[in-house]
Amino acid sequence: MKNSYAYFALLLLVISQMSCQDKKQSFETTSVAVDSTLKVASLENHSSTLQAILKTDAGMVRGLSIGDEMNSIVESAPLSETQPDNGKSYTEYFDDTDLNFADILYVNDSENKIGAISVDIFIEKQVAVDSLMNEFKGYFDKKYGQGKGISKMTVWKLAGTNDELMLQNVSTAKDPGLKIIFAKNGDKLLQ
Repeated sequence: MKNSYAYFALLLLVISQMSCQDKKQSFETTSVAVDSTLKVASLENHSSTLQAILKTDAGMVRGLSIGDEMNSIVESAPLSETQPDNGKSYTEYFDDTDLNFADILYVNDSENKIGAISVDIFIEKQVAVDSLMNEFKGYFDKKYGQGKGISKMTVWKLAGTNDELMLQNVSTAKDPGLKIIFAKNGDKLLQ
């Protein structure tokens, strides 16, 4: 009789231990999910220009990232008038003036994957460029952590990768604009 009580007590102990372990794993999974969402930058509260350029929070730009297959590019923007030898270029217009637009270039690597992404943004007014520069900086700081600023440029080293992001105000007196580049560390596009 004592043996059956001992077995019954042992069985209850094992079941309760397994139950606690399941709850602990469930809690840990929930905690990780909550922590990862804290770092996700959202396009919701940003200007229509920033939203038109990035399209989605997913990936680096427009749902795509370095390392994605070139044939996975599905763009809503039309192909640019001139195409590069080693990639695909699209033009996203922000209005009907042809003065406010972004050229998005996906550079392919030797394995026909996206090796770099370059976005040249042209805005008619310098004030709008300055505002958009600050908006992108805030968005990228939230998504990738604090960037390092040098003059009219900010650079982010993307955690867990060999990739970098450069945001630069490339305005001239006649052509106000920004440049965004996602590339491997040391890539000539980042020079």
